[in-house]
Amino acid sequence: MLTTQNGKIVPEETTTVGADDVIEIRQVRHYDLDVTRKPQRTVYGTPDPVYVKTVMFDVNGQLEHRSEQFDREGFVRYVEETFVQSILSHSVLRPGESVVIGLSGGRDSVAFVKLLERVGDRLPKVPMTSVTITGLPDWDEPATFEAARASAAGLGIDQVIVTAQDIERVFKMRRPFVEAMNSVVSGEHRHYNMVVGHHVLRRMLENYAQEHGASTVAFGFNGDDLVASMVTWITSGYRMGGIPVREFGGLRYIFPLYRITKKELMLYLELVAPELNRQGTPGRFTTGPQDRSIAYALADHLYGLWPGIDYYLFESFANMQRYMFPFVEQKCRMCEGVYILQEGVQNPPDLCDVCEFFGKMGFS
Repeated sequence: MLTTQNGKIVPEETTTVGADDVIEIRQVRHYDLDVTRKPQRTVYGTPDPVYVKTVMFDVNGQLEHRSEQFDREGFVRYVEETFVQSILSHSVLRPGESVVIGLSGGRDSVAFVKLLERVGDRLPKVPMTSVTITGLPDWDEPATFEAARASAAGLGIDQVIVTAQDIERVFKMRRPFVEAMNSVVSGEHRHYNMVVGHHVLRRMLENYAQEHGASTVAFGFNGDDLVASMVTWITSGYRMGGIPVREFGGLRYIFPLYRITKKELMLYLELVAPELNRQGTPGRFTTGPQDRSIAYALADHLYGLWPGIDYYLFESFANMQRYMFPFVEQKCRMCEGVYILQEGVQNPPDLCDVCEFFGKMGFS
């Protein structure tokens, strides 16, 4: 919009309005504000709802918000049905393929395991092992670790513990892992905190899968995690693999919770297993830089303006994967992880970003 105060053009951000001022606002780009402020809406009600799921439907350019209210039992059925159909429709789990589950004990991974416990009989039969990675205070937080242990026990699968010593072996570190990460979060390179942490977690899951003949690694990222990743992807131009399945380096990576939001997972746990919904507060090793916060904020705004945008984004992204140039893979000579070469940037020879950083810092 373009604003004038007493006939003079002024910026909205710095203007103080007096009692006798004449303010004129002109819209510089026309669009129907009712589309976002007062959308056409159909509501399917129920007594005593605990949750309302809204999706915007686009039919020949006409938009309608369709909202369904769920009571406690209806909401649990909705989440479980969404989970089952999301997996079956994209062959996320394939019969007989061994799966390694990244089980941090956070709400997302715990909800994933609880869903498997409750509706696993409707899914392909696959051997599963959960892997919990320790070595940092945040990763070892007692309530979170107990949630991981209890959820694995409930599903009846093994829980393997990866230690800091395992991390130091795989990354050929000269210094203790926790000492290196303390240096990262307390210094000028603190913005690498989440990059390093997530890469280490991924690489250790891969390492266990490769050592034990598993072909698939399952992550507990929820729908808004993946939408936020798409915000980062589209604003950086870096390559990103498919959703809900991506394959490279001889492994399948799956995101079984891609159709369920963080709020839905938290509410689901609160209704079916509240004892697993009492994790500790995130610490400095699991808190990312400011650009991560803006990506999540943008994702939340997108969900607010366009309810159900994840359905559109993920299908659009799957279509885009068909005409992108093929990935060029490279294997890191240090941690032996496989990574994707990125166009338009200098990729260090035979080193992933994290191992290059560890080398520069004298950690490995």
